Amino acid sequence: MLLRRAATAAAAANRSLYLTRARVPRRAGAAGRGHATASTSTSSSPPRRRGNRRAPPASAEDITATAAPRPFPDYHPPRPDSPADDDLARRLAAAVLASPDPVSLPPLPFLSHLRPIHLLLALPLLASHPHLARLLLPLLLLFPSRPKQHPHPHLLRCFAVAAHLAAVRDAGAARAILVRAVRFPSPHRHFVEHFISTYKAFSSNPASFDILLQCLPSAPLLRRLRQYGISPSPEACNPVLSRLPLDEAIELFQELPDKNVCSYNILLKALCSAGRLKDALQLFDEMALPPDVVTYGILIHGYCALDDLDNAVKLLDEMVARGVEPNATVYTSVIALLCEKGRVSDSLRVVEDMVQRKVTLDEAVYTTVLSGFCSKGDLAAARRWFDEMQKKGLATDRVTYTTMISGLCQAGELNEAERVFQGMLARRLDVDEDVAPNENTYNILIKGHCKARNMKEALYFHSEMIEKGFRLAATSYNALVRLLNKKKKFVEARKLFDEMRKEGLTADPDVYNFYIDLNFNEDNLESTLALCDELVESSVVTSKADLDQHNCVQCEHKIQIHPLLAMLSLQLRQHGVLPENVKAKWRWNAHRIVGAICMEKKVLAFITYLKSKVVVRLRMTMALAAAAAL
Repeated sequence: MLLRRAATAAAAANRSLYLTRARVPRRAGAAGRGHATASTSTSSSPPRRRGNRRAPPASAEDITATAAPRPFPDYHPPRPDSPADDDLARRLAAAVLASPDPVSLPPLPFLSHLRPIHLLLALPLLASHPHLARLLLPLLLLFPSRPKQHPHPHLLRCFAVAAHLAAVRDAGAARAILVRAVRFPSPHRHFVEHFISTYKAFSSNPASFDILLQCLPSAPLLRRLRQYGISPSPEACNPVLSRLPLDEAIELFQELPDKNVCSYNILLKALCSAGRLKDALQLFDEMALPPDVVTYGILIHGYCALDDLDNAVKLLDEMVARGVEPNATVYTSVIALLCEKGRVSDSLRVVEDMVQRKVTLDEAVYTTVLSGFCSKGDLAAARRWFDEMQKKGLATDRVTYTTMISGLCQAGELNEAERVFQGMLARRLDVDEDVAPNENTYNILIKGHCKARNMKEALYFHSEMIEKGFRLAATSYNALVRLLNKKKKFVEARKLFDEMRKEGLTADPDVYNFYIDLNFNEDNLESTLALCDELVESSVVTSKADLDQHNCVQCEHKIQIHPLLAMLSLQLRQHGVLPENVKAKWRWNAHRIVGAICMEKKVLAFITYLKSKVVVRLRMTMALAAAAAL
């Protein structure tokens, strides 16, 4: 098979996973079969699937964690405050039942006298109305609630009763009522209590709780319903599952008596997103339902995220062998990893396989292959793919344009990059297409022009970014500062360097070194030390050896690096401690100076020298105090 050939070519670089079994800890008191596990054991190839399996029926123990379901409470209608209230409720019910228009409310002359209790008393009398579902929401809206004001308990109970009555006839009407009910500023638990207390009298249809859970996805609500023996459908439970943190999702997944493929997919995706592919594979192997294209797509993407191309391709082959047709999303994950590894030719064979299987090549596939060609430096092929996208009418969005511009800039084709950029600006006029350049696009152009030493163009795009409110990346600042210094534009370069520091961005070591040298040669000790502070605090080091040397001085010798530098700036030219090559170059930055001291093992000699001098400065006192700790 074509994909198998691609897998064989990658066998040398295979980084297969060794998966060990370990069960996910179960929640105390939770019951039910089909629980998830924490990790798995398998070879480098993905687990082989058995035939399609149906989930066994849920047991009574699965439905609730308690010994027996709690009975629903009996409904006790409110008592009218007076006979007039009872009379007004009957008048309301009679007017609605006698209305010539069965789908709209009749004129109500007594509307100004109505209160929620009247509707609550009238709703049982309206239960026989054939079009009641369409009238319930207009009746409820007769009592508008004020913002940030808790509704009257009678109004909350009206919404609960109305939702139960509507659920029997029209799920859409019930959902509209519940959506408004959960928007009340009062705590949701108050409405939930009313919904539970009115269930037995007005519905006895468990589907009403499915609708409630879809409008108010909450794990505590789901567990509360299970205490009453209600087992909501997987379609109602899945929104709850998808909103939980991973550990809580695993716990709830174990408790659910009924799961569908979507339930498994939600947990599989959460595990893969957390980097727990081993656990996801264990769950996949224990699925009680046949996996679908989404299931395979999640696991293939999980392998690709771990750079495991061999197993990703094996699972793709297995997916096809088991009659599950891959979609463009599944293929794109494999294509992206192939391109990332520089195997663009193999990615094209995967594209050919897509065409043979009549899978539509979407924008994501084209953009991924385009990026692969750009990374490889094959701009001619990238341009062909870019033009083919436009000929086929595929939406070349911001990502596609920026990918093409980046490839052209890396190759030094700046005129062509700007032509693509102008096409991007022209497409921006179409408000339906998200193609406007963003800060990433501008940063790429700035770095490209800096690399080509096009100062005027680089500064133009910099000013455009500032005007549009975009933020320069640290790499763009570094490139601009280097270019301006090379062009002898020192004032402008220093302005950008200071602007970069104010933005909280970190300059590259060579940029810091330039300004440390400059300030030291100008005898500006305070600025020199301030830049050394930033250099050390930002942990910008040129090599691991530099970091080790810095740690040596700080930790083993208990010396503050910056007082040490102050003493160096005052005495270095006479004491003869540093190696000759360092003195000859006069490169006075933190890492070179400290590194030279450490490599020559001159720390103690240098401290002895400082003690022999009489220099009345605060920094000297600090250095001597630090030295005394030796």
